[in-house]
Amino acid sequence: MEVQILSLALVDIKGLAEIFRKSPFSGQLMTRNRFDEAAANWDNEPRRVALMKTIGEKIVAQVQLTTDMDVFDYGCGTGLVSLYLLPHVRTVTGADNSAAMLQVLRGKIAETGLSNMEAVHLDLEHDAVPKNRYHMVVVSMAMHHIRDMEKVLHAFHELLVPDGILCLADLDTEPGTFHPADAAESVHHHGFDRNALKQRLSSVGFTEPNDTTVAKFQKPVEAGGEQEFSIFLITARK
Repeated sequence: MEVQILSLALVDIKGLAEIFRKSPFSGQLMTRNRFDEAAANWDNEPRRVALMKTIGEKIVAQVQLTTDMDVFDYGCGTGLVSLYLLPHVRTVTGADNSAAMLQVLRGKIAETGLSNMEAVHLDLEHDAVPKNRYHMVVVSMAMHHIRDMEKVLHAFHELLVPDGILCLADLDTEPGTFHPADAAESVHHHGFDRNALKQRLSSVGFTEPNDTTVAKFQKPVEAGGEQEFSIFLITARK
């Protein structure tokens, strides 16, 4: 298993910890109100932008992307990962259940005149699976906020073309200290055991699940002191 520690040039550990102390990080499916309130200033923290770029870089390193691929980014938020991947593929569809996050992303799309990217409002725990099919589905720091994982994982499988790829980045198992207490109602999983999640993906119908480490970092916790957390990337095929 490859382990990559974020360099200080990209995200200094104390600065990254400060991000997580101020607001619970996710890729962006928490509660609508929390993300709607955070959307306007979401991209104002350079270290957050850098971390999402690191996830994008890891995806590019792990998956052979081509310019004939259509990508679906679920929990896209303001499109930080989507926009990083866009030059490597044909199209990106960003989906989120936060209208305010999508408004920010649509502003970016309009401002840059992108014709190969769109933003759609979607909550796969409650909405029907879209009819379009994609070569890759990306989910960055969103799964631990999804209550009905079984339903959503089946939706990801359905969204993919045959031999399509799922890229899932999220927290390794943690003791429930990553998020502050006031975010508890929106956190349905305290990270994930990689092997258990890979087995779950296999039960849904995915094949060739592989994992790698995106980043490790220290962050302050509410009980005092700091604790190490890590983010993984799992890739699997339909």
